[in-house]
Amino acid sequence: MNSRRSFLFAGATALIAATSRPTRAAGPTKLEIGYVPSTLFAPVFVAAERGYFKEEGFDVDLTPIVAGQDAMALAATGRLDLVAAALSAAFYNAVARDLDVRFVASTAYQPKHGHPSALMVREDLWESGLRTLQALRGKKIGWIGGAGAVSAYYVARILRTAGLTLNDIESVNIANPDQAVALQRKAIDAVFTSSPFTEAFARDNLARTIGYPPAGISGSGIFFGPNLTGKIDLAHAAIAACRKAATELQGPAYFAPDALAAYAKYTRQPIDVIRASARYDFYPDLRIDLATVEDVQREFMAEGILAYKAPLNEVRFISRY
Repeated sequence: MNSRRSFLFAGATALIAATSRPTRAAGPTKLEIGYVPSTLFAPVFVAAERGYFKEEGFDVDLTPIVAGQDAMALAATGRLDLVAAALSAAFYNAVARDLDVRFVASTAYQPKHGHPSALMVREDLWESGLRTLQALRGKKIGWIGGAGAVSAYYVARILRTAGLTLNDIESVNIANPDQAVALQRKAIDAVFTSSPFTEAFARDNLARTIGYPPAGISGSGIFFGPNLTGKIDLAHAAIAACRKAATELQGPAYFAPDALAAYAKYTRQPIDVIRASARYDFYPDLRIDLATVEDVQREFMAEGILAYKAPLNEVRFISRY
């Protein structure tokens, strides 16, 4: 189940040939998965490592991606079948252009206890007294994906409470693995990040939490490209594997040794950091947080980063299996 990164640059992969369960029984169906390295997508990692995709007739290949918006074109053209990432302007714009990519599940909800996703101020600035959201006016804030990423939406939600908008700060697009270096080099003043990087930055005295998204919302999830949306049985099989994993990650089972090993493998963070991290909430059915999906669209429209003016109806960008 090793990742093969080269296919991202080599052109489209072969289309899924199987169209029914009897046909797929003759051999596994290739399933190309792109994922952002974060425990936001724990069910996908566990489904892969526990063999649940294999049980559903898939031969999976997982490839890390920088951000969800980077993968939307790959999903829409069938080069990725399943993307575990966050909502993005690229997704909404792709749907507006009638490209075949759909949001099918919300993988992680911001929890009632703990703050695995957080806006964090650089440690030296915190020590010098920068401890309020209002003090972030004019500061450089980094996050994965830039202005069109759901991280921008979360930052906007946090800044709203202080009467600020994204126009009041300077945004910097920094992938999760590069954020620690940016903090160390003082290239940014603050960062919005997700678990397990949140805990790693606190542990290493790089940054302190100053704000976080409201509990009970989710801007991350699973997207299907045409190789799944065009074959209902395959779509049901893929989401069934993810739901089986999500069901098994409830309560203390989230910290099962093999589950922790899966998170560590795909996020490339130490198990001890992940074990000590605040966890996201996962619904067994991976239900879609429609209210947030619609609010993200409104926020992006207000920021002027969508290619259309009238809001799309949810039936355009959501599929339920």
